[in-house]
Amino acid sequence: MPLDPQVKDLLTKLNSLLPSTPLTPQEFRRIRNDIFLKMFNNEKVELAKVQDMNIPGRNGSIPIRVYVPNQRENLPAVIYYHGGGFVYGNLDTHDSVCRLISKLSESIVVSVDYRLAPEHKFPTQVYDAYDVVKWISTNGGKMGIDTSRIAVAGDSAGGNLSAVVSILDRDNNEKIIKYQVLIYPVVNMLDSSPSMFNYGDGYFLTYERMMWYHKQYVKEENDYYNPLASPILANLNNLPPALVITAEYDPLRDQGEMYAHKLKINGVRAVNVRYNGMIHGFVSFYEYLDVGREAIQHIASSIYKRFNFT
Repeated sequence: MPLDPQVKDLLTKLNSLLPSTPLTPQEFRRIRNDIFLKMFNNEKVELAKVQDMNIPGRNGSIPIRVYVPNQRENLPAVIYYHGGGFVYGNLDTHDSVCRLISKLSESIVVSVDYRLAPEHKFPTQVYDAYDVVKWISTNGGKMGIDTSRIAVAGDSAGGNLSAVVSILDRDNNEKIIKYQVLIYPVVNMLDSSPSMFNYGDGYFLTYERMMWYHKQYVKEENDYYNPLASPILANLNNLPPALVITAEYDPLRDQGEMYAHKLKINGVRAVNVRYNGMIHGFVSFYEYLDVGREAIQHIASSIYKRFNFT
């Protein structure tokens, strides 16, 4: 279908804010974080409690933010990994999204401020992400979490981390993660599918920017073949049920949909929902896009149903 009119208006605003000159990763991070904070975090739903913490990881302390929707005991938990190409994003850039998911899903959301590239290279981010899963599994009971009901979720780079920690959890026979929500995830660093080129320019996320993100993230090109960087190359048997969200005008669309297909043919219960007329990032842009809000409602509903009716 045609590009959604609300997306067209948003792209005009974003294009006026994005600099055309080359930037260092640090300058790029500062500008992108500032855009996300000013444009996409104005609506903040009230919750019973929001608390910042630091927890131990193998590479040092990891900041997290814990969102508690109500006063009930033994709530399920969603460990959330923000997007940003592994280069930008933090607890604040995705604060509104995490609040809304917590409220609507009636789950404790744990947002993770994993270390960023290029200062920290792959697989540092993977181990930060997995160390939080392990810590919540061990300590979540003291926080009111039912540790038998833990999900992971994330958008873009965060979708990559959600997929990868689900694989690590299986390989280590931990069986902590019971559900995974992958929002337009990066799952193939070697992607050359049609959507990567058909929608690789003019729709917020570009092919050129994706290649730049990859170079910031990995130490060497051989890392692209590592299943912890490109989970589509992993054995996908015996993984938690998955919801995979994709967008029609997203260069990552085809790899996300192929990942959902590969999960299914490997016996994993997976649902892929494509949002037509949308671009990469549309869930984070829900304050401007009605369909972005609908997607969050769908994500939250799927989490609630997974943990309350199965």
